[in-house]
Amino acid sequence: MVLGLLGAPALIAAASGWLGAEGARHPQDGPDADVRIRIDDEAVQFQIIMNLAFVDAIVDVPRESRSTLHPVEEQPLREALVEYYAEHNRVVVDGIEVTPLDAGFDVTGPQLNLLPLFPRMGTRALIRLRIVLDYPVTSTPRTVGMTWEPFPPDIVAATMEGTPPLEIRAQLSAPGGVNELAVFTKPEPEYIWHAPSGPAAERFLPVPEAPGAAPTIALPLLPLLIGLGFLVACMAAWARPAAANQRRALWFLAPLIAGGAFLLRDVWTVDVDDPFGGGRGLPSESEALAIFTPLHANIYRAFEYVDESDVYDALARSVDGELLDDLYNEIYRSLIMQEEGGAVSRVSAVRPVAMEVESIGLLPPDETAGFNVVTRWQVDGQVLHWGHGHSRTNEYQARYTIMQREAGWRIATHQVLEQFRVSAAPIDWPDPTQPPTGPPPWPEERPSLEELVPPGSDL
Repeated sequence: MVLGLLGAPALIAAASGWLGAEGARHPQDGPDADVRIRIDDEAVQFQIIMNLAFVDAIVDVPRESRSTLHPVEEQPLREALVEYYAEHNRVVVDGIEVTPLDAGFDVTGPQLNLLPLFPRMGTRALIRLRIVLDYPVTSTPRTVGMTWEPFPPDIVAATMEGTPPLEIRAQLSAPGGVNELAVFTKPEPEYIWHAPSGPAAERFLPVPEAPGAAPTIALPLLPLLIGLGFLVACMAAWARPAAANQRRALWFLAPLIAGGAFLLRDVWTVDVDDPFGGGRGLPSESEALAIFTPLHANIYRAFEYVDESDVYDALARSVDGELLDDLYNEIYRSLIMQEEGGAVSRVSAVRPVAMEVESIGLLPPDETAGFNVVTRWQVDGQVLHWGHGHSRTNEYQARYTIMQREAGWRIATHQVLEQFRVSAAPIDWPDPTQPPTGPPPWPEERPSLEELVPPGSDL
């Protein structure tokens, strides 16, 4: 479950593609629940969104109409749900069982335009109740054991052999960037979370350092000038046969001149490139690919974090300058925070398809070492929506500019070249013109049309 740099437009397209039709389809035409669990240093929080059919399966609170929920009926139902979950669901934090606190409750009315898609339960499938339960803690837990009990019949999965119990798939987020799936089933109703043992930074791939800058040597100009003058004097003395005395004087002065030049070696120097020192601070083609690969992967891993500040800090490991702000503001809010219809988009795998280094050199505006790469890759995504997963695979191609900064290599610019859907799991839309299959609705008869659509309705 990782994200990577699709480029802002590509990531937003991926988000909308994964969230598209699913938001209109769920909850399913039967008891259904969407469970979110958050663990932090204050509480283990359960946010449970249930349709009315799910609620009717676990508590018995009289209502005037089984197909509707009047505002005056909400409070008794809220109290019954808090009591039910306090009695039947157990949360054990570091070996101590914790009692939940009622931290929120609200009701969302049905979208009647979707009613034809829910021939079994009608408005009972579309009315949503959200309850928030906080299990207080005094510090960040090391282990959390969670036991879930309500498993109403999964009517949609019913066959002639029987109706299986509903499976609860909960989205769990926790400190250290943990973002995982907790699955509760009737045979295995317990899920145990363990705090990560190592630092969160270990999840990021190491990025090679830049090749060393061009090696230099300090050239001592003053000794060189002294030596050059001595050499000229020697050549002149040896060129004249009558200058024997000058030659003997030069032999006597040679050690003194050499010693003086040595003592003055640091008085006047200039740094010049070492002709035998090798590289120029630029990577080779293979080194450039070795740098880009972990940078690209680490951006996806940054989105494993839960808190905005953690995502931003993790992105800064790979992205530079204005591009960092663009990705944070556009992608995080569109893909992570935006939950259209209650869906949660997660990336489960990233596969490089092809990479090519276009150029390596000193890049403008400040002649910084860098290179350009064109890469193609695929992203497997999953929409976790009302406890159900839907897979998608999208393919992208983009051009990236990578530059050397004080903190290391960073992606500085990008240009999305291509994006398209590779595969998608089939979506089984119910046909409202056909009678439902499987056993009859449970445990009561299907409501009449008058109950579902009151007289005078616009539907």
